[in-house]
Amino acid sequence: MKKEQLRKQFLEKRKNLNQKFLQEQSLTISHNFFNCFDLRQMKAIHIFLPILKQNEINTWLIINEMRQNHPHITPIVSKSNFQTYSMESYVLDNETKIKKNQRGIPEPINAKGYPNEMIDMILLPLLCFDKLGFRVGYGKGFYDRFLSKCRKDVIKIGLSLFEPIDKIENINIYDMKMDFCVMTEWVWH
Repeated sequence: MKKEQLRKQFLEKRKNLNQKFLQEQSLTISHNFFNCFDLRQMKAIHIFLPILKQNEINTWLIINEMRQNHPHITPIVSKSNFQTYSMESYVLDNETKIKKNQRGIPEPINAKGYPNEMIDMILLPLLCFDKLGFRVGYGKGFYDRFLSKCRKDVIKIGLSLFEPIDKIENINIYDMKMDFCVMTEWVWH
């Protein structure tokens, strides 16, 4: 299937998830992330803030666990620019205030910037992904542009509520493959 069809199908699937199930899945994905990755050498991890009305995985579980048990890691979040479809990185610390932008996306409003080339790992939002490691997001290319500005060796990890599909038919040269994808039952790589 093509991205447009997959986007529509998986947005609908995700919309129909109940909150209790979504919270359980988010918790399991968080546990799997911490159980499967050695974070001792990580200094900065970029993580998306969840759009809860879109039934995204609750990444606050990962952020809170990181703060509590991995204080050597700096959590990094982003702010989106809808004119250039780009993102800027910011430190998420105890002083950072989060506010939803005009599109309902939670963003930092008083945080200090962080250089993309200093990020060691990126946790990626997605609607679905395929067995080759390509993902379908909301369709504006924010993360593909963002990834192109990061180090070549940055570890790219998707977080998915669903199993991989066989293949996304219309991959293009700008689509960036993930290295791993954490799900509730296993980790794709």
